[in-house]
Amino acid sequence: MQARLKALTDDLTAAESKVATALLADYPFAGLSTVTELAKRAQVSTQTIFRLIAKLGFSGYAEFQRALISEIKERYHSPVILHEAQAVATADDNSLAALADASISATRETVTAIPEPVFDSICEMIGDRKRSVFLIGGRISYTLADFLFRHLRQIRPKVYLVPDYHEDWPEYLMRMSRKDVVIVFDYRRYQAGLETFADKAARERGAQVVLFTDKWLSPISRHSSHILPASIDVGTPWDTSLGPVLLIEAIINKVSDNDWDATRRRIEQWDGLRIRLDDETDVDVKVADIPKARKDKQRG
Repeated sequence: MQARLKALTDDLTAAESKVATALLADYPFAGLSTVTELAKRAQVSTQTIFRLIAKLGFSGYAEFQRALISEIKERYHSPVILHEAQAVATADDNSLAALADASISATRETVTAIPEPVFDSICEMIGDRKRSVFLIGGRISYTLADFLFRHLRQIRPKVYLVPDYHEDWPEYLMRMSRKDVVIVFDYRRYQAGLETFADKAARERGAQVVLFTDKWLSPISRHSSHILPASIDVGTPWDTSLGPVLLIEAIINKVSDNDWDATRRRIEQWDGLRIRLDDETDVDVKVADIPKARKDKQRG
């Protein structure tokens, strides 16, 4: 729903834009109020709300609210709830091939939902070496943040993985300056703490928040300058990470290619140091083993 509202922005009247702003400012809960309450909040007439609802493709406000409630349920479903709702009837439905087909379909939806200019703009921003890049994720999605971090730090300097322990967050917020990039991974069963972090990064530090999320959009979207939604629902209790991983790998390739000379120089320096460190570590290990070897010889 959020994506549909944002897509309509250029086609709305000034009054309808006020309603859309009111809905997005307190999404999804603003849409659960009565028409009169929403009209009062947006300072428009009820007829304006009905016109916006029609532009969204609903026959009336009741249908709009039913769709909103259904979306809210989907947003916060746990694997237990999904398993009960999507009980598998036969073994074939839960086969490897069936999951592969569903995951590939979800990945295609992810790709088609993101305009190429938007993706290019995000990659250009992430690749800007004048900006620092901070990455963070949720309970499961932290592994995705770590995956992107480990590649980006070989491509460019000033890349930081924010610890998942919130007591360490102030240090990283203090490091941020205006226009730095904060990449947040947050998928359904969203974490309130991540929203607080993103809010402070955007509002208090002036950072640009890039959000990796699902089609229902994490609440962090209200603090984000760029959003990369992925289709994660494959009809099983467990959401797929195939789409998000594809986006990560596409960003790695795009950012490295946008300034390949700088990327190559950094990787060469990185590998040179790594090889030297490996060699010196091997020597240290061999030297440390010498006394033990002598003792063994003496005993023999």
